[in-house]
Amino acid sequence: MEDCNSNFTFNFRQSRAGFTLVEMMVAVGIFAVVMVVALSSFLNISDVQKKIRSFQIVNDNLSYAMETIVKEIRTGASYCASSCTQSSFSFVNAQGFSVVYRLNNNAIEKSNDGGVNFLLLTSPEIKITDLKFFVRGQSLGDGLQPIVTIIISGSSGSKEKNKTHLNVQATVSQRELDS
Repeated sequence: MEDCNSNFTFNFRQSRAGFTLVEMMVAVGIFAVVMVVALSSFLNISDVQKKIRSFQIVNDNLSYAMETIVKEIRTGASYCASSCTQSSFSFVNAQGFSVVYRLNNNAIEKSNDGGVNFLLLTSPEIKITDLKFFVRGQSLGDGLQPIVTIIISGSSGSKEKNKTHLNVQATVSQRELDS
């Protein structure tokens, strides 16, 4: 009788219980490439997020400043009654206060007492680079409806690559006063 195990031989040397060094190096190399690509994508997304946040800060601040100025000018009178330059603007608001808007130390400031005391209108996080007022109209003696064009430029961001620049312009006309 034949031995039933004689046809079946099991060779322990041919079975493999792990990875070879070459297989491990290939796997680690592929993992490293994937991680470098993932890390660079993450850093890029982080930069984009900082840029978006910087833009949002500038946009919100400039929009607030512009809306505040426009609303008050629309109901005001006696534009440039005391003094006006391109970077400062004075008028009398609807409550009868002498209001002055100006650019000072890269910020827009507002005074409700004719220019004695000023309060910041913009956040310190942004840098206002330009504020201009162009006035046309009745208060200047040309007989036209008073119109004021306002131009504000600003930027935000600490690093140059994350810096956001924004320009805002509005033209506002004085409401017609009842006679």
